[in-house]
Amino acid sequence: MPDRPRVSVLMPTFKHATFIRRAIESLCAQTFQDWELVIVDDGSPDDTAEVVAPYLSDARVGYYRLERNRGLGVALNEAVSRARGDYIAYLPSDDVYYPEHLQKLVTVLDTHPNVYLAYGGLRWNYDTYAATLQGDHKVGQEAEALLNPPPIKKGGRLNNGNLLALVQVMHRRGHENAVQWTPRAVEESDRLEADYWRALVRRGAAFAYTGDITCEWVDHPDERHKIIASSQGGLSRFRQYYGLGRDEPLNWQPSYGPRTDERVRYAKFRVRRDLPLGDGLKILLVGELGFNPDRIMALEERGHKLYGTWMSQPEGWDTTGPLSFGNVEDIPFDHDWVERVRTVQPDVIYALLNWQAVPLIHDVFTVQKHRVGLPFVFHFKEGPFICQEKGTWPLLIRLLRESDGQVFINSECYEWFQLATDYALDPDRTLILDGDLPKADWFTDEWSPRLGDPDGEVHTVCAGRVIGIEPFTDLVRAGVHVHFYGDHFHQMMPNLIREGMPTGYMHLHPTVQPWEWVRELSQYDAAWLHVFDSRNGGDLRRANWDDLNLPARLGAYYAAGLPLILKDVGDSRTALKSLAQQYDVGVFFKNFTDLGEQLRDRQRVAQLNTNMRTARLEGAFDTYVDALVALFRQAIEGHRPVNRRLPVREQTGNG
Repeated sequence: MPDRPRVSVLMPTFKHATFIRRAIESLCAQTFQDWELVIVDDGSPDDTAEVVAPYLSDARVGYYRLERNRGLGVALNEAVSRARGDYIAYLPSDDVYYPEHLQKLVTVLDTHPNVYLAYGGLRWNYDTYAATLQGDHKVGQEAEALLNPPPIKKGGRLNNGNLLALVQVMHRRGHENAVQWTPRAVEESDRLEADYWRALVRRGAAFAYTGDITCEWVDHPDERHKIIASSQGGLSRFRQYYGLGRDEPLNWQPSYGPRTDERVRYAKFRVRRDLPLGDGLKILLVGELGFNPDRIMALEERGHKLYGTWMSQPEGWDTTGPLSFGNVEDIPFDHDWVERVRTVQPDVIYALLNWQAVPLIHDVFTVQKHRVGLPFVFHFKEGPFICQEKGTWPLLIRLLRESDGQVFINSECYEWFQLATDYALDPDRTLILDGDLPKADWFTDEWSPRLGDPDGEVHTVCAGRVIGIEPFTDLVRAGVHVHFYGDHFHQMMPNLIREGMPTGYMHLHPTVQPWEWVRELSQYDAAWLHVFDSRNGGDLRRANWDDLNLPARLGAYYAAGLPLILKDVGDSRTALKSLAQQYDVGVFFKNFTDLGEQLRDRQRVAQLNTNMRTARLEGAFDTYVDALVALFRQAIEGHRPVNRRLPVREQTGNG
């Protein structure tokens, strides 16, 4: 074994076979050569090992492979435990050193014994050259920049508060026992590096800049921080990219976007159970699951076996497999898909849910129609107008016309599509079922006292995106408090928060999780959905998506027994209006002054609350499972009519 090196260069890698050669070559080209390279392969499924093999003839290079992907924190801790050098540097396998990088860092540490961490400037985002990820002006202010990071901005390129990319850093040894990289078992976030640098600062570590741009933080779509917290990232994409299975629930804490602790949320559904199939069906889910994915456990609980073929680029709020709960077996849509499906022999394909999944669903429909021939049920939620905009309208129409069963989220959507297709849809193959209802397990009886009961104040809640609640000063004048839930929604409305917080009528709360819905939300008088004006005048041909939509937060409001706050749209027909009128659970207001007056009618609000509690299981997926399975069996058996919960073709008027 070579003598103890001055510098240990740590290279965590995962699925970077096409990048890693360039990274290693940039290390070999260093003017400073007293280094060792510690490569920790975090379970790469590609040919990383074969690419690295020729470099192992250099005794300075070590390659260590973890059996499965365990996360960047674990890989870095493993690399640190194997490092022998006086100094630690980092070279992620998709990044690049310039030839003088190590020499300049070593020089700073050698000549300034009070400096614990040195860093070189870097190039990133193709054309950005700076000393730090927060700019040149942070040089000399590293501790302040890390302990008081800049505010998160919607659409920001880097919202995790990080100051230094791994590739630009070299530091001394000495704090390893007290400061370690956060392992996945504790938390998964895009703040991993920033948290580590902050921990060093809190232990008194001083930082220093070399004064030169000497490395590159390579910009590409599969960077870890983008997979976690960009507009094209999120929990589902992360689970897909890193190949996480049912036994690996995450404490998911991105800097931007929805947060959840899967270990808690899915605890009751996570245990693998070998449920007897009996006369249950084998159901192949295709597409994505939206906001309330655990609803599919209602199918498993009734003895049905589930498989999944998922879209590959889900949005941050969306859910696809691999799931951290239940027993869904994934069948990737690749060159082996047909053979895998023939081996499994599903009884029916259940394709769902939103416009993003339509291209995949159409591809699966086409392939299976010509090569497998399975019954195909299509459940579509949001939204026809986006399909028109994105150019997938022809695919959507084909799926509706040729599938063996269709599920629409409400009667208004069904009738809109009938008008759009000249009544081409067969009502005997149709079911009405909202596309994103939650599981009934969250409909507990943990009721809380009304927040406004002691003093008569009006307290309302918005557990979702804010749409139409402005100007906020008008609500203040009406005496209506609004409680906003969801950290990621707060990030989307900085201007409204600046206007509302000083008034004392705006209140911000963390995301309310499903197990908290009843206990937390039932303390309010009524709940906000989308506030909008409708101009269809009762003619669905004139409807837009606001008219047709049932927002996903509706399930939480059902669970908590909350009346719905809705704009009075006159003679227009909307899905929310129909629902609220059907169960008498709506507060229809003309303006915010009118709303305040209605909500101060405690007797009427109490009646609306009672009505919603009575009807609340209409908002649980479990209520409709038998009807959905009946539609599956109808598709399997050849279009035999099925008794639907709601009439669709014949329904007229305002519902």
